[in-house]
Amino acid sequence: MQKKNSTFVHYIIKTFTKLTMKNEFSIVNILLILAVAFLLVDKFISSGKGSTATNTASANSNIPDGSIVYINTDSLLSNYGFFKEEAAKLEQKGKEAEASLQARGQALQREFAQAQNRVQTGTLTPRQVQEEEQRLMQKQQSLAAEQERLGQGLMADQQALQGIIQGKLKGILEDVRKDKGYKYILNYAAGTGVLMVDKNLDITTTVVELLNNKEQ
Repeated sequence: MQKKNSTFVHYIIKTFTKLTMKNEFSIVNILLILAVAFLLVDKFISSGKGSTATNTASANSNIPDGSIVYINTDSLLSNYGFFKEEAAKLEQKGKEAEASLQARGQALQREFAQAQNRVQTGTLTPRQVQEEEQRLMQKQQSLAAEQERLGQGLMADQQALQGIIQGKLKGILEDVRKDKGYKYILNYAAGTGVLMVDKNLDITTTVVELLNNKEQ
């Protein structure tokens, strides 16, 4: 019995350590980073097809037709009302998921501690030790499965938002390009590969205005 109890104590300590790791339940931070990092493609080059007649009267009048222009996606997202609202909802959902996992994890930790105490005091028979080990293992597996389910759900929401934003932005950019005759509309932001730009070719403000007006 002593050998079996020692094995179970080792199992409890090992599992307890896993559950108390710093990032065990921190799924929201990764997802929020992904929600921003992948919302936009690196380049926005119109195919020449798309919706028609969006009012682009506010487009930069001092940029010659046929120019290569750009948008700053960091600035665009921080000023696009629809994105900010949807990102806030996604963040709240992530926080609620994390809180739920943390609560379940803490409850399971208490159960591990109680079981460890009973094993060390010798109040469990070998059969009870085995049953307790199986019960706690099943709870741990259930918690891991719930973490994966919530994580996948948040990822699906992020991908859906990504698709919506890309669709809205592409439609606006197609209209602006068609109306002004721009050759290319590039994305200028960290990691895009565009190293230097002429600020006079920045049409971010125009695009943000058109996006926000379209939501009204």
